[in-house]
Amino acid sequence: MPVGVLTALALLLAPRGAAEVFKTPVWSDRPASSFEVVLDGSPATVQSVQSADTHLILLLVLDTVSRADRAAVARTAVIEKLADLGPKYYAGILTAQDGLEVQQAPIRGRKRLRQKLESLDVRGVPGLLDVVVQTSRIADETLGAADVRLAVLFLTDGEIEDYRGDYTIPVVNPSDRSDLSRRFRSQLILERVRSITDSLASAQAPLFFLHLARQYDDLNEVYQSGISEFARVTGGRALFAAGVQEIAAMAEQLLDEIAAHSVLTIEADCVGLHRLEVRADGASARHKEVVRCGQSGS
Repeated sequence: MPVGVLTALALLLAPRGAAEVFKTPVWSDRPASSFEVVLDGSPATVQSVQSADTHLILLLVLDTVSRADRAAVARTAVIEKLADLGPKYYAGILTAQDGLEVQQAPIRGRKRLRQKLESLDVRGVPGLLDVVVQTSRIADETLGAADVRLAVLFLTDGEIEDYRGDYTIPVVNPSDRSDLSRRFRSQLILERVRSITDSLASAQAPLFFLHLARQYDDLNEVYQSGISEFARVTGGRALFAAGVQEIAAMAEQLLDEIAAHSVLTIEADCVGLHRLEVRADGASARHKEVVRCGQSGS
């Protein structure tokens, strides 16, 4: 199914002639009327707030390629948590291994979601780095066209060495501990992470990541740090499970955070990156540190 199915309805609902606005996630338990926004030291107008008790669309992106037992635990935990959260939460399913593919458009039916999740194979090669920007843009298009909350949750178990593209630089002389090529083995990973992070600077929907198999070698540490940076720059969070026993609790934690966020629609006569400050009843609220305004959906 083409990815455009996720935005077709939202585009029909898009407001006509809207002022320059952007949307951003905020975490606070204070009333919607209490939010105050400052961009680079100047007050900005809050046009509307979608609070934590309004509808939410979750885009669940599966990038599970090798650990079927861990993937099964994660799928079950997600479905059970969505059932607890109730009917205001819709979920759609995408896969990343062979390019971004929509497996299920967002629905409320938990039985149908479970059946679809259980029918998907754990196989192939990782695709997270190849689809994260595309996923973010689809999420932003949907978020910008309708008054809903929206977040993305990636479930992944991939290692950097398993990608189709080679992100490693071989050591020239393995017997020489001072060989300079050792120092640059992660350079290709760092460059790719930097490029993706720059593209995600304009993201409006938060991205969350649950890596099902924490790795501790040098190259995967760099890769996993990159995933954490993708989450940070979009206002989300990344967690890494060292063992299967941690997965269910981590999935629940991430879904609790997703459920708790509000979406502020902010009017701003500005273009480019700006420092964002959000306060509620005088207290600082958790939010993205930097936003790009005047370029909605870019």
